[in-house]
Amino acid sequence: MDGDLKSNEKKLLFWWLVMLLMILGIITTVSGCKSGWIIGGLEVSPSDSVHIDYLVITDQDSTQHLYIPSIGDGIVVGDNYCYKHNIWEDVRKTSE
Repeated sequence: MDGDLKSNEKKLLFWWLVMLLMILGIITTVSGCKSGWIIGGLEVSPSDSVHIDYLVITDQDSTQHLYIPSIGDGIVVGDNYCYKHNIWEDVRKTSE
């Protein structure tokens, strides 16, 4: 013997790996999402989805900008992050 696995040993190792993967697949499928998700000790349910409302402002040249309003304030005068252009923009209120 020169240290290589014999043909029968290779087949046996292959089938052990196949069986292991099948068992792991079955366990994952059976225990999948039935128990729900727990993140940081908190159970997450489908009702915990995140909805983001954007405030759309149209500029003088008809360019639209998407901002997330701060809680209760709308957008702030000054720097606001524009999610359409992915940059910070200086927002000022002008009279018409």
